[in-house]
Amino acid sequence: MKNYAIICEYNPFHFGHEYQIRKIKEQGGTVTAVMSGDFCQRGEAAMADKYARAKMALAGGADLVLELPFPYSAAGAEKFAFGGVSIISRMGFIDTLSFGSECGDAELIKKTAKNALSAEFSAALSAALRENKEKPYGTVYFETYNSLFGGEGVFSGSNNILGVAYASEIIKNGLPLEISTVKRTGESYNGGGTGFASATSIRENAQKGIEAVRGMLPQYSFDILKGEAEKGALCEAEKLFAVFASFLRTHTPSEIESFAENDSSLAARIIKAGEGAYTLAELYSLACTKKYSPAHVRRALLFAYFGVTDEMLASKPAYTVLLAANARGRELLAKARKSADIPIITKPADFEKYGDDVKNAFLLARKAAAVRALALEAPASVGDIMRKGPYVER
Repeated sequence: MKNYAIICEYNPFHFGHEYQIRKIKEQGGTVTAVMSGDFCQRGEAAMADKYARAKMALAGGADLVLELPFPYSAAGAEKFAFGGVSIISRMGFIDTLSFGSECGDAELIKKTAKNALSAEFSAALSAALRENKEKPYGTVYFETYNSLFGGEGVFSGSNNILGVAYASEIIKNGLPLEISTVKRTGESYNGGGTGFASATSIRENAQKGIEAVRGMLPQYSFDILKGEAEKGALCEAEKLFAVFASFLRTHTPSEIESFAENDSSLAARIIKAGEGAYTLAELYSLACTKKYSPAHVRRALLFAYFGVTDEMLASKPAYTVLLAANARGRELLAKARKSADIPIITKPADFEKYGDDVKNAFLLARKAAAVRALALEAPASVGDIMRKGPYVER
């Protein structure tokens, strides 16, 4: 029996996620999900609590759910993949990384990753970036790849892009992990297309009221999400406007330009946007350009606020957290306790049992959790956060 891993956000867990896990389970494997914590890849606060989302994943077929902690969870594709693959490869029992993709072709994704890791591509990309300073990095990257290797790249889909990032991490580090992909079915990540509703569509519809998403995701996910809504525990990101605007209005561009995802130009735009905006949506809109996408702006602001540097994101995650497990997941966890070379924290308060690297990394993630808690309909305290623990099926 193979042990599979999925790097995910489940923000929230929908039919497409259920479909992916079902396809893995049809091959007789176990599923360990390494899931984003309080902030997700596009720099957004997670809609629902990480333990609630982990409970959805367990109901949808996952066996074990571990956390991809902040700041990796909120980073762009490369660092998001770096953090997730690092945790998976250090578990000691996982054979295969599985992910959804628009192309459904693992060999094509591996070939693309190998091409992108070549010295030829690296040199061409460096030259192209010098010549195209006003273009987004991703655009220059994809154009350079296509100019060298033709139309064989898979950069037309967001899941393909992540797949290449995962494969690149595995290849360049010589990790003993296979990759497997399940062809994506349904809407694209931003809601385009037909079929299974995307997480973006679900989050947007949820703003009309929780009943607006009934039928858009599995019943068990809806029930959990509704329970969170009734407790006032769903995130309303707009509530963080005052938090971020006050930060921007008390800082200068030179004070934030050195943080991850920032540069002098973007820092100036974000500071100016913070001085003039009246809502979070307006702040992001004012800071965006063709070069700086909304996701880039959100990440840049988030990392400046929390003091996240490129050096931090270049270091391997110091820990992971147990979020949920079923009976089989407890068996996998027992294996990991013996084979993993990364601490697996069971209860938040346990972080103090480890060394300074773990403590410092955990405290940074706790700051992120504490800020996200201010955006809940019924804001939570830091004490509330620290008292939570994993969902374990007995």
